[in-house]
Amino acid sequence: MVDVNDSDSTAANGTDAARAAGSGDEPGLAVTHFNFTHRVFQAPGARFLSKGHAHVPTFRVEMGDIEALIEIDVLRKEFGIKPESPDGKLVDLAVAGLRYVVDIKPGDSIPSELLSGKASWTVSPKHKKIAEQRLQVQLLSWVSGKEMLLTDPGEIAMFLQQLENREKLRNAFRDAAVALGHAPDNTEPVIVQVELLARELCYIEALRDRYSLIPKIGEKLVALGKSYGNDRNGKMELNRIHGLLQTGIEEYTAAFTEVDAQTSEIISALKSIDRQARYIREKRDALHFLMMQWDSHVNNLDKWQARRTPETEKLLSALYRFLAPRYSAGRSILKRKAAPQGPASKDKAGAKTPAAPQSPAPAGARVTAS
Repeated sequence: MVDVNDSDSTAANGTDAARAAGSGDEPGLAVTHFNFTHRVFQAPGARFLSKGHAHVPTFRVEMGDIEALIEIDVLRKEFGIKPESPDGKLVDLAVAGLRYVVDIKPGDSIPSELLSGKASWTVSPKHKKIAEQRLQVQLLSWVSGKEMLLTDPGEIAMFLQQLENREKLRNAFRDAAVALGHAPDNTEPVIVQVELLARELCYIEALRDRYSLIPKIGEKLVALGKSYGNDRNGKMELNRIHGLLQTGIEEYTAAFTEVDAQTSEIISALKSIDRQARYIREKRDALHFLMMQWDSHVNNLDKWQARRTPETEKLLSALYRFLAPRYSAGRSILKRKAAPQGPASKDKAGAKTPAAPQSPAPAGARVTAS
């Protein structure tokens, strides 16, 4: 897992790179959009994306009825994009930005994760409320000295609505004020700190909600397995996929458990909001990156049927191709650091490419039918 300090340096480096990418007329002014100037970025369909399960940053352009996928080092070399130029800095930002968005097109805004550390995606008021209520339960747990094992948002809301617990919560805020160095009646600083922490944790709650759909894929597999009859080989393959799915579920479940444990020491968390925010953002970004890879399978939940059909076979095959390279050898996407994108160690073989975007793809580019 990436260290918390790595998360800080990523945002800091992103801000520095954004300033460096600004025009010479306005030195030090951070840019907010991917406003490239080289002609290659004006080519049809130009965008940056991650390729394969290794998530290799790649530049894509359309060339008539085909698409060209160009390695980043080849892009820099063949089109003369110098590392210290504004375009070179924006390429660095685009590569880093693929950790937070699916693709980046010229003219897109730079992900705020790289500029300020804040999330570039939004959450609903529901998730903000859930985060606040979880923290309130933590306060009640702290003041009583007993761990309260409440995880379901509905159960938490009902628990806090009980008259007895509402009075206990008011007392908990007073005790927390004292613990933070304030007078018992001065609970406003505690309320502010809880609000700040909830602003960060609401993203974790939104992700938790989204991840809760993944086990439903397992339910689809179980229902499908009932239609396999005496097909032992088919059942074995299905069981293997289900096992890989469970490994993936265990991975993100452990990540959420880790975040919950970190914030369970509520007074310590309120005393170190900045450090807690950095930690939560690191976990938020890692879980969001992983969820981007699960999204297509979650979005296809309604397409599964409890019997073998061409569509079901297609979904099953796609699920296996996603799971196998990630979890068959005990690998973890969350613990896998993105491959560094430095200068090419050696020249790529192949014909020299003209600068015009409409020309044949450069050496190192993979051309496929669109």
